[in-house]
Amino acid sequence: MLQAQVELWVLEAQAGDKHAFSALCQHFYPSALGFAAKIAGDSTLAQDAVQDALIKLSKTIYKLEDPATINAWVFRLVRWQVLDYLKVNNRYKSLSDIEISECEAVKAEPEEVMEGVKLGLSKLPPLEGQAIYLFYLEELSIAEISKILEIPEGTVKSRLFRARKLFKQVLEQEN
Repeated sequence: MLQAQVELWVLEAQAGDKHAFSALCQHFYPSALGFAAKIAGDSTLAQDAVQDALIKLSKTIYKLEDPATINAWVFRLVRWQVLDYLKVNNRYKSLSDIEISECEAVKAEPEEVMEGVKLGLSKLPPLEGQAIYLFYLEELSIAEISKILEIPEGTVKSRLFRARKLFKQVLEQEN
């Protein structure tokens, strides 16, 4: 039901409805911010990148041919914007430098579980961390992640495999 509503907002936004575009922005902002923070390692940079990505979305949404692909479109815009900022600022941080608790988009779960997840995610390499974040936390498909990261689906699968293996190792070392 939610995906159908999002697609309807896309169609309305393409027709010039500012309220529909606002609803899209409100829908995507929390998850886009979390994703941007994972890449950037800086919550301020992530907020700026998401804002600029949403501005770019407002200028390019009419180019989107299939409203069902809006998730991939938004996350790709966010990723490009963060990478552009990182190039300009030349301050790339790995996921191990991120303080996940700073991210506003992280949903509260039982504290013990979240501590283990935070620790495990912080120790993953950036590429695997991005894939696992999009797959498990944003619940995107392999095809959507492939579009977002601009890599073949097979590469997404191998990164997820490696990330799961590394995550398991990290959790076993902690216990």
